[in-house]
Amino acid sequence: MRALIPTICATLFLAIPAFAQMPPARPNTPAMNGTVKSFDGKLVILSDIDGTITTALVTSATRITVNVKKTVADIKPGDFIASGGTMGPDGKLHAKEIRIFSAPGGEGQFPMAQPGMTMTNATVKEVMTDATVKQVGSAGGAPVIKLTFHGAGAPGAQKCTGRATDAPGGAGKGCIGETEFDVPPNTPVIAQIASDASALKPGVKVSVNVTKADDGTATAARIVVTP
Repeated sequence: MRALIPTICATLFLAIPAFAQMPPARPNTPAMNGTVKSFDGKLVILSDIDGTITTALVTSATRITVNVKKTVADIKPGDFIASGGTMGPDGKLHAKEIRIFSAPGGEGQFPMAQPGMTMTNATVKEVMTDATVKQVGSAGGAPVIKLTFHGAGAPGAQKCTGRATDAPGGAGKGCIGETEFDVPPNTPVIAQIASDASALKPGVKVSVNVTKADDGTATAARIVVTP
């Protein structure tokens, strides 16, 4: 997530050996949300909410992760997280959801497609809870997470925002920005954990991005197993 996350970081994981001589792939289609009906080690068959059936190849390039429910207490300094949030009347950013990733990527802070929403992809500096949050005037004593990220500006830029184009999967070289946001009660916290094709059991819910080759062959580019 390089976002929730709208555009957020991705990590590659092996599933099964790649198919040889695959035709050139077209751009990814929007994610399909559905349920695994079956998986034979090569083909996964999915059913969406309307009962539409989709069949896709799973290859060594398919990225497979599992979403695991967490809490704010599980977030530690050094974690790389992505969070969509809104700016409140108090001038503070309030998280709507948080995702914890295993590796950095897509660093920055930038507007989301939804009006008034901001995406933050950054490394946690500090998690302030309980009495400590009173020092920063957190609304209702909500936990506050302080973060740092590489933005789109040149090194040393005073106002550092935007997405770090030079940091697709690691530390960037651009400007360094700092931010913080409140975490209201019941804010969903999810960790995306590395997984493999063994997670594709019948009945599990998934979100799948599929690419289609010129001959119509569908391949799963990314599969997220959801709680």
